Amino acid sequence: MISVVLFVILFLLLVGLPVKALKLISKYVLRGIVCVMIVFILNYALASNNFHIPINTVTCAFLSVLGVPGIVALSVIGIYIV
Repeated sequence: MISVVLFVILFLLLVGLPVKALKLISKYVLRGIVCVMIVFILNYALASNNFHIPINTVTCAFLSVLGVPGIVALSVIGIYIV
């Protein structure tokens, strides 16, 4: 898996992906990683209260676009709707 990611990164660098697009992609990837870590910590801390936000592809995409407000939105959905 890591080799595939490294291959894609090297390929895009060799092809000449514009710097602006690379910055945009890296911003969303970094935001998604940080938000998934926060959700993991929340799940661990609130496990005794039966609070759980699943970490899957849709959740990661949602969090990478919205960031911390996405965590709040998923928490409200998890508490009040589900």
